[in-house]
This record gives sequence, structure tokens and C-alpha cells, in this order.
Amino acid sequence: MKPLDDRRAIWSLVFGPSLTLAVAGAFLLLAVSGIQIPAPGLFILITIVVSAGHGGAVAGYLSAAIGIGCCLVLLPDPELSFTPDREFRLQGMIVLALLLPFVVGYLRNRVARRLEAERAMRERAEAANRELLTLRAELVRHAKELERLATTDDLTGLCNRRHFLALAADALRQHGREQRPLALLIFDIDLFKSVNDRFGHDAGDAVIRHVAEVCRGEVSGSDVLARFGGEEFVLLLPETTGEQAVARAEAMRRRLEATPFEVRGAEVRVTISIGVSEAAAEMECIADMMKRADQALYQAKHNGRNRVQHVRRGSPRSNNGAAAAVAA
Repeated sequence: MKPLDDRRAIWSLVFGPSLTLAVAGAFLLLAVSGIQIPAPGLFILITIVVSAGHGGAVAGYLSAAIGIGCCLVLLPDPELSFTPDREFRLQGMIVLALLLPFVVGYLRNRVARRLEAERAMRERAEAANRELLTLRAELVRHAKELERLATTDDLTGLCNRRHFLALAADALRQHGREQRPLALLIFDIDLFKSVNDRFGHDAGDAVIRHVAEVCRGEVSGSDVLARFGGEEFVLLLPETTGEQAVARAEAMRRRLEATPFEVRGAEVRVTISIGVSEAAAEMECIADMMKRADQALYQAKHNGRNRVQHVRRGSPRSNNGAAAAVAA
């Protein structure tokens, strides 16, 4: 890039003087030939202006020197003179030739500074715009992160309690309007305290994550799986009847029971007890539906754990599984 810039600088310097020399030489040849051109000095001044505007003050003064030399030849000699009052026009030509490069150079530099200032302002505006776009992206990312923190359980990645209750309330209202089936499962880990006592709370957290991962495999469509607190989970099943919910719960219980899990090299058998309820006309809020599922969960625990219990209209019905809970 540097040799190219050097060639451009040399071209800017020699273009104007070369133009002035060419015009002056043409005028001298025409004058010697006896061809008169009106106001030749005006053309010379124009070339000086072009030279100063294109190449700066140095090029302008070189053109002025060439133009003044031409005028000294043209104006003093009566035979080569184009106009009367040779001395006055010679003096005027010299003064203008000396002033024009300075004036044009000053104006050229002023315009260049203004253009540079505008360019710098555009660059600052573009930089500010890029910074604003970056900040906007950061704000969007932070907003998404805040939304995730507000709706997601950190340990399992499932819905948290607050988000689940909001979604469940909406689903129950839709059930009331459209009379579509809606079921709910509440389940917790059997004998979870024994895991914490034997292996510590880190192992307990690992068991909770294990249960969440296995149960997540049974979730589909518009189902909502959430960690409700501690070792307790809840699963909302839209478009699902009570009988279908019992079948889903039993499949989830069997899958978890059959999935091995190790804690510090010891194999731990993890099981869950599940309470099932379904939406009914007398239920005014999601708490009523959860209360009935919680009653069913209590019955499952009372009947030996690791089983599914369905409560409907106050009539408990049990789907018995193995009676084992959590064992090494």
C-alpha cells in the first residue's frame, strides 16, 4: 500500500504544474504563430486553482511560478501581447498567482479537516451503534437467564414450583372452559432420608438428578414436569384421563425401578411412590387437585411404597408394585 500512496502523492504534486506548463506552452506557441487568445491569464489562473486544489499549496505555487513566467513573456512584448495595459495586467497576474495557491490551499485544508471531522463522527457513531447492539444482546441474554432462573430448578433443570403452579392454573382454567381431561401426578423418592444419612447430601442431590432424568424420558407433548421441593416431584398431564394417568405413572415407576444407579461404587435401588388425581367439576383451583393427589401419595406410602395410588371422588384405588424402597 505504501508504494501506491507514494505514487499518488507524486502524481498530485506534478499534475497541476504539468497542466499549467502545457497551457502556458500552448499559449506561447499560439502567440508566436500570431493567433490571439482572449484573456490567456484567466486560463492560467484556472490551472493554478486546479493545481492548488488537487495537489496543495506546493503544487499551486509551482503552477504560479510557471504561469508568472509565461505572463512575463506574453505581456511585456508588444508583438505577443493580447490585451492593452500590459503592466497593470502583469502586476495583477503576479499578485493573483501568488495569492490563489494560499487561498485555495487554505480552503482545501479546511474542507479536508471538515471531512475528516465528519468521518471521525461517523466512526464514533458506528462504534456507539455497535456498542449499543452489543449491550442489547447482553440485555437479551441476561433477560433470558433471569427468566430461566425464575422458572427452572437449578439442581434438575425441571420447572420450579412457582412456574409449575402458574402453568397448572392455566391448564385447569382451560379444563373448566373446554371440559377436556386433565390429570396430575405427585411423587417422591422412597426413603430418601436414608440416602442422605448413609452417603451425604451430595449423594442425595445425585439421586434427585437421577430421578429427574429418568422421569423426563416419560414426558411428552404438553406435559409439565417439575421439582416441587426437596425430593418431591409433580407431573401435569393435559388431555389425559385418570386411567391413562395411572398407566403413565406405572410405566414411569417401573422404568425408574429398573434403572441402576450407583453412589460411591455402591448400587442403590431408587424407587418412587406416586399419587394420581384428575380434574373434577368441584375443584376450584389447582390446590384442590394437588391435595387429592397428595392424599393418594400418602396412601401409596402407607400401603408399602414403590406403588401408584389413584384417588377419585374420595375413593382410593391402588396399583401395587414391589414393596421395596431404597436399598443398597
